[in-house]
Amino acid sequence: MKNAVSITLVFLFSFLVFTVVTIPASVALQVVQSQIPNNVRLGAVSGSLWQGQLGGVNYQNLQLNNVKWELNGWALLSGQLSGKVNFGNARDASEISGRSNFAVSLFGDSIELNQTKLRFSVEQAMKQVNLPLPVDASGRVILEVAQYNSGEPYCESLRGDISSPEIKVKGMSGWFSIGDLSGALSCKSGDVAIMVEPENLLGLRADATLAANMQFRVAGNIKPDASLPKEVHDAVKFLGRPDAEGRYPVSM
Repeated sequence: MKNAVSITLVFLFSFLVFTVVTIPASVALQVVQSQIPNNVRLGAVSGSLWQGQLGGVNYQNLQLNNVKWELNGWALLSGQLSGKVNFGNARDASEISGRSNFAVSLFGDSIELNQTKLRFSVEQAMKQVNLPLPVDASGRVILEVAQYNSGEPYCESLRGDISSPEIKVKGMSGWFSIGDLSGALSCKSGDVAIMVEPENLLGLRADATLAANMQFRVAGNIKPDASLPKEVHDAVKFLGRPDAEGRYPVSM
């Protein structure tokens, strides 16, 4: 009798594990469908809960294509949902693409990211902020995060870099290059901070902060290199009076 009970329990446990491991991603998505915001649109889903793929994810005009994920089932024993995700085509500059390792607490709202890389266009980035001067620019932004822990309003800790190699700007006489821009990412009192490194043709030195409610602030100065077109030097004059070293104030 005991052997029969043991065999039955082993069978039931094995069946449960098999069911969970092989559950289709489409079935899992139907279970949580009511929790997905109405302004999030999902493409076709394939694969399993633990290793699946979405044809696309659209949120407020932001489109992620070919979203793939892998989950670590063993992490559930420690109360975490962890794994890795990648999306987009890194060779297509018009697409948002990236990859990341992640861990989400099942008993709280903490999120951890590491080995994260995100690529998007300068045009896509400019749509999210209000600039002091109208600018037509092109290029690519590369965001690399070595380590991130969520907090209020945005972070508890953050270590990474953001760069935009070979940015081009449209002027009166056509497109011209303003070179590279880069900065270091950190967390200051829960806000995301970006310290723009001064070695750039614009002579831009800036301390940017993303605060609560998506409030983006920038404080710094700019002194364009003499090699840049005259229209760049003329444009910065609208920012205010230069200091004794010829640097114009930048603030948002």
